Amino acid sequence: MTARYFGLVPAAGSGSRFSADVLKQYSPLAGKPMLHHAVERLLAAPEVEIVFVVLPPGDAEFRKHDWSAFGARLAPLYCGGTSRRDSVLNGLVACASAVDPNDWILVHDAARPCLGKAELRRLIDEAG
Repeated sequence: MTARYFGLVPAAGSGSRFSADVLKQYSPLAGKPMLHHAVERLLAAPEVEIVFVVLPPGDAEFRKHDWSAFGARLAPLYCGGTSRRDSVLNGLVACASAVDPNDWILVHDAARPCLGKAELRRLIDEAG
């Protein structure tokens, strides 16, 4: 069975150290929320089928932005936890029915949108 690739972007943080009016993941960068760039970087690899974005329960900000460029390849999960670790775990549990045991889930932080294409390519090539 061939392994598939998915992304998981924890974006449930409060940004307490960021000290801004808007959560860090929604801070504008080149006209789009930082989260948009992080998702876009993962989906630049055609092997990545879906990026699951882990949001805090009740997050109303996500719906205010245009995510249509990603179509069905973006799946928000409103199951974020109190820490990044908890959000990743909750996201893995929430997406478990969509992935197989031999699939790869690439975890990439929402507030670090500068994942290099070469680095992502190397990771996918090494994993496969």
